[in-house]
Amino acid sequence: MADVIANISATCERLGEVELSGVKLESADRDLLNVSWGDLDQHVAMQPAAMAFFGSLKKEAKRRLDNIKSGYDRWEKKKYAEAKVAVESGTTAKSAIKVEDVKARFIIDNEPEIEKWNGRVEKAQADYDTLDNWMEAWKQKGFSLHEYVSIESDERRGGSGSMVQKPQMGGGARRGKKVTGEVSQTKIKTVRDIMKRHREGKQGNSGT
Repeated sequence: MADVIANISATCERLGEVELSGVKLESADRDLLNVSWGDLDQHVAMQPAAMAFFGSLKKEAKRRLDNIKSGYDRWEKKKYAEAKVAVESGTTAKSAIKVEDVKARFIIDNEPEIEKWNGRVEKAQADYDTLDNWMEAWKQKGFSLHEYVSIESDERRGGSGSMVQKPQMGGGARRGKKVTGEVSQTKIKTVRDIMKRHREGKQGNSGT
């Protein structure tokens, strides 16, 4: 089992090299999300690789964030205990010691370190949020691809499909260039309308 997990981990790391018309996943180029650009077959083939690759990065970022928060929590408790001892040593009336006094002493004694920890937490949180937003964009792309393929399949069955020839694979579709099998603007609008209704439905359900 350990070997299988190691192989999967190595494969996920290499998935960043998967290309769509010469653009690698690891570049995080915006065209990778644009279903109206490039080869549709490549978009469909890339989707599982993208979900696995960016999903693994997101989970790694979450573990890093949790580890930093856990480290800060342990450090804070230790320093807070030291601050309490320092406050208690300065008075004989321990019953008069207030929590606010200990908190103030903790901050005064450790302010530079507190700022460093807060900076690390904020950076890790920002990294995780960025990957979370990126993953949501890929989920939306997956939904749009599903809707487009459904529309295309219906048209093919009706004899009006636009993809009579198989789209060309490889690096022929660079930024700004058209290729065979490109999604028509009419279909893009149809898919976007469906996605809009889908999002509105989710928002409506979340509000109930």
